[in-house]
Amino acid sequence: MTLLVTGQQLADVLDLDYSPGDQPYDDLAEAARNIIGSIITPASLSAAPPACREAALSVAVEMYQARTSAGGQAVSVDFSPGPYRLSLWITKRVQSLLAPYLDVGGMVG
Repeated sequence: MTLLVTGQQLADVLDLDYSPGDQPYDDLAEAARNIIGSIITPASLSAAPPACREAALSVAVEMYQARTSAGGQAVSVDFSPGPYRLSLWITKRVQSLLAPYLDVGGMVG
């Protein structure tokens, strides 16, 4: 199974400590792989191009922040809540990175 992002990479981006086999980070990395892997072609998933790896890392960070922020929402400096992070927009934010690799077989209309 090709991992687009690892738990170590996620912890590094978040500037957090990681020890090998750290379950929460590894679980988020695998979940990000599954999300991105479900919308790109199998060949792209196997090749793991940099754009797909960056998209998976971005999705993993969003999931981590949704897990740790109050109510799963972004909170700005003036304490006003933002939109819920885990929504359809979790992949829409990285759509431009994934455009050349999208699996169009599931698109209808």
